[in-house]
Amino acid sequence: MPERARRTATPLAVFINCPFDPSYRKIFDAIVFAVCALGFEPRCALDRDDGTEERLTKILELIDHCPFGIHDLSYMKIDPRTRLPRQNMSFELGLFLGLEYAKRDRAPGKNLRKSCLILDRHQWRYRKSLSDLSGRDIRAHQGTPRQAIAAVRGWLVTESRRTDAPGAAFLVSQYRRFRRQLPALCAGARRNVTELSFSEYRATVSVWLSMNA
Repeated sequence: MPERARRTATPLAVFINCPFDPSYRKIFDAIVFAVCALGFEPRCALDRDDGTEERLTKILELIDHCPFGIHDLSYMKIDPRTRLPRQNMSFELGLFLGLEYAKRDRAPGKNLRKSCLILDRHQWRYRKSLSDLSGRDIRAHQGTPRQAIAAVRGWLVTESRRTDAPGAAFLVSQYRRFRRQLPALCAGARRNVTELSFSEYRATVSVWLSMNA
């Protein structure tokens, strides 16, 4: 990886690998909120919009930067328009797992290991198309923000060994309050909720959390 990617690495960065589809937005927004509420930094391919940078290089640098990764395979299905499967999420999961494996024996004692949460709509659906993942725990969100938040919270708290994190029910309650107030927050900034970029949404979440801890 280029030196600039290594220099900016942070132990709190979480790579989010998910579909950028309007129908998925409610799950994506809930995941980003949960990551921020737990004191971590959500990152994804939408984080940078550098037209001079090749997309795969950008994704690899983000993965290298983030010790944690959330990978949602729920849109791993046939596209009705092209009749072809959507493979981006499983491909990026493979990149993350490959980099994690490559780092296992590098620089012993420096804690370079990566950890990931694999999500799907249903827990065992992946077996029909990604049997190589057998043996890994897949968490099901059932297509609901509430269960997505609970899954992210349980995994991040376990992997970071936090002992002071709020419970899932509290985070869900916070998220619902935030969503009710989001239209007014956007109106005050002369923005529209549906037009928020990833960076704008993440910043709005962080500001709201700082005022509603």
